[in-house]
Amino acid sequence: MVKRILTLSFWAISIAGVLWLAWLARQHYLNSPVNGLEIKIEREQQSGFLSREQLAEMVYSLTDSLKSKRIRDIRMAGLENDLQQNPWIADADVSATLSGVLQLVVRERSAVLRAYNRRHQSLYVDSEGVIFPINPNFAARVPIVNGYLDFPTLRHNTAHISDSTYRKSFLWPAFQLNEKLRRDKFLSSLIDQIYINSLGEIELSPKLGSASVLIGDLTNLEEKLLHLKAFYTQKGLSSDLADYRLVNLKYENQIVCTKR
Repeated sequence: MVKRILTLSFWAISIAGVLWLAWLARQHYLNSPVNGLEIKIEREQQSGFLSREQLAEMVYSLTDSLKSKRIRDIRMAGLENDLQQNPWIADADVSATLSGVLQLVVRERSAVLRAYNRRHQSLYVDSEGVIFPINPNFAARVPIVNGYLDFPTLRHNTAHISDSTYRKSFLWPAFQLNEKLRRDKFLSSLIDQIYINSLGEIELSPKLGSASVLIGDLTNLEEKLLHLKAFYTQKGLSSDLADYRLVNLKYENQIVCTKR
């Protein structure tokens, strides 16, 4: 019995000792100085809306400069939240290495559509439907939607395409159509502009020929896009394409072409 008590005491003291050493090591780590800043930007292209220099300035501003700061002085979660208030940042992760280097990983927003309203104001929409402002330092090469399009300027850093203000505008169906186009390799390489005409109908501007493609609304959209692919697969390399002014897909089960 005594032996068992001694054994249990030994293990209890050992575990307590390990926990104490771990606590001391943790405190030593938290009290160590910040030893630099590493920044990684995750995006599809080499260049984008933000630079490492800009992000470094943001971090220095939000932390009142990293100079003389200890690891415990950096509010990791708070810093992440502050960085995510930037409209061009989709997500931010802040951590520190054992050597005290602060590591920032930023996932930059990736635009899939740029919209212009009738007042020539523009904004971007990403694949998740998040609306965010343009950036004077970088222009994303994405399809454009313009024409008789009305939407308000952003009241905050970002908004969402499903918000009532935007959902009531033609930006909503244009976004839905663009999502269909960009997920189709053939159509995404064919179409680079969506136009809302004076009747509120959707027109497309293909890269081949000079004819406009009239979609109308999103009714029977899958069928219309199948007809669109079939038409340009057949006529894409034909000289006849130059004779057409309009390719009308509004009507069910037919393609109506208007010549010049």
